[in-house]
Amino acid sequence: MPSDSTIFAGLDVSSGRKPVTFAALDDDLKIERLEKWDVATALASLAEYENIWLAVSLSALRNRQELQTEFKKEIRRAGFRSFAERGNARQWLETNAQDCFRVFTGQKLLPRRALEGRLQRSAILYEQGLSVADPIDIFEEITRYKLIQGVLPLENLLSANELDALVAAYLAWMMVNRPRQTLVQGEFVLPVKE
Repeated sequence: MPSDSTIFAGLDVSSGRKPVTFAALDDDLKIERLEKWDVATALASLAEYENIWLAVSLSALRNRQELQTEFKKEIRRAGFRSFAERGNARQWLETNAQDCFRVFTGQKLLPRRALEGRLQRSAILYEQGLSVADPIDIFEEITRYKLIQGVLPLENLLSANELDALVAAYLAWMMVNRPRQTLVQGEFVLPVKE
């Protein structure tokens, strides 16, 4: 999957057996890769890419901070440099996925793990031009019978962690393709409202 062209990647670091959710976009915002990995696999897979902009979505939750701090050290050891150090083929930045989604909505965010929150975030990414399924299509498949039977067509709806990784990847894309629409504070980056 890796190639000579620049890839725009996002990582959501959470907890669990496979705490790293990885999303990669090409220059046309097509999803190239969307996977869950353990930390060792994530680091080995990141090493495959020659030219990569990586946005790591960091959580404010205390139980994740130790894992996130260790992960940041490991990506530096893997040859990634801060985007502030121009000229490196492997650049990385920090962000917070929920803050990114808040900027794009300008409104209240629905709970990220709830169905309505996942639909909201999918709609945001769809509106930004990412190649995610249009979340409105789900409603065309819902009938009273399917609802009573508990059969909802949610197979194309992404998980909260996948959506977080995708918005981080989109921010990495914005840093190269729309730098004036980003707000930089040290190594932390957010999009800005148009």
